[in-house]
Amino acid sequence: MDKIATIADLRDEARRKLPAPIFDFVDGAAFSEVTLRANVQDFEKIRFRQRVVKDVSVRSLSTTILGQPCAMPAAISPTGLSGMLWGGDGEIAAARAAKEFGIPFTLGMMSVSTLEEVTKAAGPVWFQMCMLKDRGLVQDFVDRAKAAGSPVLVLTVTWVVSGLQSRMTRHGVDLPPPLTPSFIAKFVTRPMWVWRALKGKPVAFHNFTGRMKEEATIPAVIGQLDSSVTWKDIEWLRSIWPGKLVIKGVCDREDARLAMESGADAVSVSNHGGNHLDSSASTISMLPDVVEGVDGRGEVLLDGGVRSGQDILKAMALGAKGVLLGRAHLYGLGAAGQKGVAKALDIIRYELDVSVGLTGLTDVNQASPEILFKPRS
Repeated sequence: MDKIATIADLRDEARRKLPAPIFDFVDGAAFSEVTLRANVQDFEKIRFRQRVVKDVSVRSLSTTILGQPCAMPAAISPTGLSGMLWGGDGEIAAARAAKEFGIPFTLGMMSVSTLEEVTKAAGPVWFQMCMLKDRGLVQDFVDRAKAAGSPVLVLTVTWVVSGLQSRMTRHGVDLPPPLTPSFIAKFVTRPMWVWRALKGKPVAFHNFTGRMKEEATIPAVIGQLDSSVTWKDIEWLRSIWPGKLVIKGVCDREDARLAMESGADAVSVSNHGGNHLDSSASTISMLPDVVEGVDGRGEVLLDGGVRSGQDILKAMALGAKGVLLGRAHLYGLGAAGQKGVAKALDIIRYELDVSVGLTGLTDVNQASPEILFKPRS
């Protein structure tokens, strides 16, 4: 870890440590991966104004997101099956790293560890879910989140039509994965990962186990995703959930307005990391429109393409309250478990601190369009 300097370095380390299908499950996206690349590249196109001869000797990166104090303007994004990156306990490792660092962790409903297990290990966490066809199952998740003390419920609305990532097709992955010699061969070159996987918790959707009418297989759980959801369903969810509600996947000014009218406390600008709709616009390019649609009635977060502290500052300059870290923390998790996630957060904090000072700010919350470079026409 001492020679890891950037999130890109952690990505390279994760590639060395993980079997190819597991790495590509994390790293890949839908179809030609146009959106995946755009999420990162459009951040890179934004430039700062470097300001000098300002007293920036004392700087602050702390903020609040949805009323929760944060060591920097970020939370861990929900990601499905991330437990399998580290012996079945990846979500617990990441949640502990986030708690020690001082930012929120969001557990996805399609995690390996259950909400109760992660809460016991790391304290109350945010909980993410999708709208499901079985509304009784939705109610059950809400009741469990209440009982676990989760302060925030994150509803993902971008996953109403599901497809297999292109890289998974090339690996010959089906649901469930076939145990063919060629497929198994992709794993034997990563004996430490295999050892942890065999020793650890079986990979399954344990949040669903024993709570569905049928067995909680991958096809059965994915089959629960409701493609008929409307804003009336959001209003119903708001009526049964007493905590903060985030709508994750808002990419349009009008949808942002409707989310606020449906009772959301915040929206997250997200295209699901490019995992489903390819050739959609990048998150950072959509951010200003969503901020306009929210119009100060709630908080705006951004999820997608964030790979550095500079990216956080750019997002805040364009109106975000903070960001959700998806692949950036997964690369650390795949590289070294809890220590790897901690390393990812340390890298991002260091980059953010330097960038705050060199744009002439003393507090990250001072970020505005004024710190961004606009070439004269």
